[in-house]
Amino acid sequence: MSSAELPVTLTDKPKRWDFSRDAVTPGRLVAWGSELAVASALVAPLADIPWEAGAGAGIICTGAAVMYEKARGSWRRVTVARAASWLSMTGWLSYTLAEGPTLLKMAFGGAIWATGAAVNIGMDRWGEETRAAEKELDRQLEQGEKIKGAQDSWARLLEDVCSIEGAVADPIVDKWSSGAGETVKITLPAHMNIDALRGYEAALAGALHLPKGGGVSFNAGGPNVPRNVVFIAITRKNMMSGAIPYPKLTPTTINRPVGFGVIGNGDEAGLNLKDEGFIAIGAQGSGKTALMKTLGLGLVRCVDAIVIDLDTSAKMSAVFVNPYLRYGIGRPLIDWPATTADECRLVIQAAQAAIAARKTEYADLLEDEDVDNLPARPDIPAIHIRVDETKSMPDDVLQGIDFIIEEGRSVNVRVSNTGLRATREYITGTMDELTPGRIGLRTNNSSELQMLFPDAGAPDMAIFTDPGTVAYMSTTKGPFQPTPAKAYATMAEAFDEGSDDYARMQSLFMDAARELSPIRPDMDEVTARAMGLAWTQRWARIIPNLRGDAHGNVTADRMHESVWELYNSWETPVPPALLLDPGEAPQCGKGADIPRLTEALIDEDALERAAQQEAAIELAKSAPRPKSNDALAVELFAAQGGPAKPSEIYPLMVRAGYDKSDRTFRDLCAKLGLQDRLVRGDDGTYAAPESGEVPYAAGRVPGPEDDPDGHSDAPHG
Repeated sequence: MSSAELPVTLTDKPKRWDFSRDAVTPGRLVAWGSELAVASALVAPLADIPWEAGAGAGIICTGAAVMYEKARGSWRRVTVARAASWLSMTGWLSYTLAEGPTLLKMAFGGAIWATGAAVNIGMDRWGEETRAAEKELDRQLEQGEKIKGAQDSWARLLEDVCSIEGAVADPIVDKWSSGAGETVKITLPAHMNIDALRGYEAALAGALHLPKGGGVSFNAGGPNVPRNVVFIAITRKNMMSGAIPYPKLTPTTINRPVGFGVIGNGDEAGLNLKDEGFIAIGAQGSGKTALMKTLGLGLVRCVDAIVIDLDTSAKMSAVFVNPYLRYGIGRPLIDWPATTADECRLVIQAAQAAIAARKTEYADLLEDEDVDNLPARPDIPAIHIRVDETKSMPDDVLQGIDFIIEEGRSVNVRVSNTGLRATREYITGTMDELTPGRIGLRTNNSSELQMLFPDAGAPDMAIFTDPGTVAYMSTTKGPFQPTPAKAYATMAEAFDEGSDDYARMQSLFMDAARELSPIRPDMDEVTARAMGLAWTQRWARIIPNLRGDAHGNVTADRMHESVWELYNSWETPVPPALLLDPGEAPQCGKGADIPRLTEALIDEDALERAAQQEAAIELAKSAPRPKSNDALAVELFAAQGGPAKPSEIYPLMVRAGYDKSDRTFRDLCAKLGLQDRLVRGDDGTYAAPESGEVPYAAGRVPGPEDDPDGHSDAPHG
């Protein structure tokens, strides 16, 4: 609906359907009384009253009724109906008085009176509907005036702030379900488009008196929207304050946008990472690593995506692989965390080989399915390479990244990058030109955001009031203008200690390892074969980088026992320097794969123990009074059904709410052994005693009752 289609017609004086706005008025009571008095003249012929007197009385009453209706401002049809009923009665009365009464005349007069009464009573009954119609008319008139006022205000605002004359605001305003603001559709003069508004975000936000954290953003709409139509999103509340906990860890697909936060209207912010990569730019401390953890969670939830990290700082990937390496939970969620320069070079070399193999090996598949780009599905997963701090990468790695960006699009090999700045020193020309997704965090200078969003205009710096605030866009999938969003928080420190969100974030990545490990895809055979030993032996090379010392020396105390045993079962991997030499690199060798545990590999006793452990954990969580750490540890050891190492029980304790360090838990087990509540074996394992007493158990403090000769007062000798 536009202003030219308002549903009312403005007139100088509104008319009334009835002779009164109210249900009963004194004037209406007088009219009814007069009509009753005249009706009583039906018996006047019996009293020999002259007909002239009746006619005169009727004309006087009719004139009085007409003047009353006129004074009340009634519609003409009401006045005519009222006058006609009075004149009909007057004419009949005059005729009857002149000619003399008969039975027919009396019957005819009664019919006239009944008709007039029905007309007037009917009008009275229509009074309620009349008032409702009048109120609706008044409401529409008032709404029309408000719409016209709002349109005039927007026209003046755009003229004063943006020097645009003739802009028209659509009267329909899209109120956001979150209650944080609204979207207004503006039609600019025909020769203008959204470019005429760029750069005026901060000025318009100030003119609209929006708070910090609120703001104004522009959107040109979809392909069917005329060029001179612009949608202005107005955020009136600071939706960027506080922290938003990461949602449920439900499996998803990379064929849908990967969500990483919430925009002002309550919708999820997401990027289509199957078809595009992204560039994230932010100053130190702006939250890039936290954002990459959030985006990483979105990627590892995909049942059809392999995730590879080039992360020489070893911060971005750690939370995804430590649940397995430290506690033996699930399997590593990041499929290849490269934390050294040579390992990054191996990723680039392997990715280039994968692109070449996929283009040739899957050519028939593309033809059979009549598609240009390789589909992403669990048996042919997409490959997403994330690069943390691009400037820290060697030049040959940057050249390889450019090649992957250029050549990997059709076979679902994508690259995303982060950097401190948006200059060519940090982001190469190929990355800038061929990466549609953009995420801007807080920067020290607005010019950095201007370089990140060169054609769309930098977002208002006032929106970056809280950690986790970003502005994002996609030049191919939308939103097509920088849109403010609040990224999900994944760390417990973002929430109040003791809250439900705090407790959930404490174990978020452990829960992710446990819940998402079964749905993580394996690399397709074509790609794995092309990547060769760089792929199959990656964990044998990576574990020393992740859990070893500065020289790569690994010891058992830095990882879970099961990981240590698996690591020792692998052959020594081919060194990266040899793999990077095409002429010297071996073509075959034993892989170093991390097995995927399934119920088929677990016997019934193990399944029963797992069920007992789950029951103990759930009882501990739901108990009105939380169990002590001592009691919980004893229950979990008992659920094992036999000796177990502390490192096997520790992850279960963490799930139940235990938040102490691994070393502290070993101390707890030792204390329980001295208290006779756990039995310590010579191999470092513990077991819960079947009864409250285990004679001569290792680690048990002897008591007087342990005297083999019984109690006696005689001295020992």
